[in-house]
Amino acid sequence: MTETAVVESERVALRPVERDDADLLQRSTTDPEIRVPLGAPHPQNRHQAVEFVEQTVEAGDDIAFVAEANGEAIGFLMAERREYGRPELVYWLLPEYHGRGYGSEAVGCLVDYVFETVECHGVQAVTFEFNEASRGVLDGLGFVHEGTLREAAFVGGSYVDVLRFGLLRREWEATRSA
Repeated sequence: MTETAVVESERVALRPVERDDADLLQRSTTDPEIRVPLGAPHPQNRHQAVEFVEQTVEAGDDIAFVAEANGEAIGFLMAERREYGRPELVYWLLPEYHGRGYGSEAVGCLVDYVFETVECHGVQAVTFEFNEASRGVLDGLGFVHEGTLREAAFVGGSYVDVLRFGLLRREWEATRSA
């Protein structure tokens, strides 16, 4: 699909984040369809987006990818490494790619990559209760709802529940052999 792809599925390729991806990040975080479900209170300006991308590229502590479809950047995915050995997934797609299965493919690629390259017992993700699309992605990939932090985040003028999902290595392996 793409020369720089690290992992790919039928329609989606994940490539490492590059400094030039600050534009994608800024566009994403200024769009309320992305920013609100992520809980970002304010859009990022260009300087903040560049700073985040540079820190991500230079630090190398987290796994960060841009998702592409047909050679076009469609989203951003990360696996943030945690001290307790359970990377936390963060992901979003541009709105024009919502509802078409790209999120499930991209997050599935990220999960595969993490389990294939990182020594970890499991991965986790959090989402807001109102984010049905993200919950659907996680459910579809076999994640288990592990708990609810009731009214733990203030989003869009009200407190909302934060849902935690997890996928253990043995559960991932079982889906791969099925």
